[in-house]
Amino acid sequence: MSPRVSVVIGSYNHAAFVGECLASVLAQTFGDWELVVTDDGSVDGTAEAVRAFAAAHPQARVDFVALPENRGACIALNHGIRRARGEFVAILNSDDLFLPGKLARQVEFLDAYPRVGAVFGWPELIDERGAPFDDPGHKDTAVFRQCNRPRQAWLRHFFDHGNALCHPTVLIRRRCYDEAGLYDPRLAQVPDLDLWIRLAMKHEIHVLAEPLIRFRILDAQRNASAARPEVVVRDAWERRHVLDRFLDIGAEDFAAAFPEYAGSAEALAALLARRALGLAHPFYLQFGLDTLYRQLAPDGSGPEYAEFIRLTGATDPYRIFAGSTSTP
Repeated sequence: MSPRVSVVIGSYNHAAFVGECLASVLAQTFGDWELVVTDDGSVDGTAEAVRAFAAAHPQARVDFVALPENRGACIALNHGIRRARGEFVAILNSDDLFLPGKLARQVEFLDAYPRVGAVFGWPELIDERGAPFDDPGHKDTAVFRQCNRPRQAWLRHFFDHGNALCHPTVLIRRRCYDEAGLYDPRLAQVPDLDLWIRLAMKHEIHVLAEPLIRFRILDAQRNASAARPEVVVRDAWERRHVLDRFLDIGAEDFAAAFPEYAGSAEALAALLARRALGLAHPFYLQFGLDTLYRQLAPDGSGPEYAEFIRLTGATDPYRIFAGSTSTP
């Protein structure tokens, strides 16, 4: 018989932490789960640590695959999700920990609210040594302490502000991956945001206002999402492409997410473009211009072409002139 929950872990170079991570699943008060681990070509002994844990704890039912080379976190996660047999999927990073009641609390919630596709929670931040992490200036200290809102309001938040859901707190119905799709392996910084947008187009989501995991902040900005220069640059490029997901929004969802445009005769894509042009960040400006460009036929008919040409001269997404901003 299939388990109710598949705990899916993509491990990579976390030999010092993965044993504690796996033990936190074994310590769950909810027991109907399987553990699906995919190692993404680790070179520090992580795969050996997982095998040692599985041998020492046969009751953990570890389904383990070690990829021969590092291919990216999304590929490892997708590999695990495809093998998952549970009704629900819980994602866990190989350096983080579940709090003991995590799965029980979330399974109970999804059973009670069948219209909700995924339930999240808050993280409890710890440092590399497992001690509480209490830097008030760190970007992850407050961003995940979110209140609940309807799915259209989540869509608006994702458009205007980006991600605010802690990925390794999620418990998601397996069928939601079937409907919305898996993680996009072309993305490294915001594949979760990309998925949450697709998910919220179809399903309600909910955040439990309580800590459910211990989220580890590594020293020297070694987290995959830490604000290193290459991460910041890559994040901006990916955010530009993830914005394209909003071009699939339906009219009813758009009206609920962007009520200020009620009654407008413009196409939804053009309205999203104008919203983006008002948000100033380079990836918004690029999305705005690209979207308006695609709205215009190449035959040159219509007065909007002159306005578009003006915009392309007044909007500087590439920051060619230092300190320049959009002036639509």
